[in-house]
Amino acid sequence: MLESYAQGRPLEYWLSADLAKVSPPQAPSRLRQLADAQGALAAAWSGAIGGGPLMLLIGTVVSTLTGNPAWVLSLGLPGIALGWLGWRGWKKVRSRLPDTNKLLINRGPGSAKGGVWATLGMAGLLAAGFALAVPSAFERGSLATLSGVYFMMVLLLVVGILIPSVVMGRARESFRERLLVDPDLRRAVEADMATWRDPHGGSTAYGPL
Repeated sequence: MLESYAQGRPLEYWLSADLAKVSPPQAPSRLRQLADAQGALAAAWSGAIGGGPLMLLIGTVVSTLTGNPAWVLSLGLPGIALGWLGWRGWKKVRSRLPDTNKLLINRGPGSAKGGVWATLGMAGLLAAGFALAVPSAFERGSLATLSGVYFMMVLLLVVGILIPSVVMGRARESFRERLLVDPDLRRAVEADMATWRDPHGGSTAYGPL
């Protein structure tokens, strides 16, 4: 019965945004499993994409403050490599179906809203800690340096928390959008749909997304 139900619906039916709206977000489906797993991998690579330019920026700032150009090389070159690898990984995981038997555990916020609040909360805690050092930094004339360090740490929070959480929050929506325009990804999902069965023998359907 499950087999005929899963195969009796076309992919367009399961991709319906209206169907997704009337289905509880936590209700399991194969499409949601694929989208969430792919989103977790993409979120991890998004951190590398953002971390690369951030390393280059930090190296540039430190070199400017210290007058030592070695910082640009020691942080900038690995940063460029990290950003490039992140972009390659991002493109790769978004173009194929993930192995849902090897899930990447995401312990951070899973939505843009959660990422914003987590980032703001940690930035606030950092601001409170840095505020204690403002008087002495002002006396030494290093207030600009202290402000720069704080700014860099906030950027690190954005790269490590906010950006991945936004990617995770849009995982299902992004998966649906790409299925509508990427023929290779669509063929992969259709092939999976033709053979997939609930591994637990339950009533989990292939969709909605």
